[in-house]
Amino acid sequence: MSRTLVLSASLALIALLAVLTLTVAVRNGVDVLVVVSLIILGLMGVGVLGALTSPPPDDG
Repeated sequence: MSRTLVLSASLALIALLAVLTLTVAVRNGVDVLVVVSLIILGLMGVGVLGALTSPPPDDG
């Protein structure tokens, strides 16, 4: 339960950062920092989505 809550919160934070990055891209144009930011957020998002869709590890 807490694992899902933490992963969902981190996915929400990644989505917020992506929206803020896209806002900067629209206002100021796309530059190297926007591209790097989107790549990093994409990698983090894929990792969190993978963790959300896989079953939790056994603690035994």
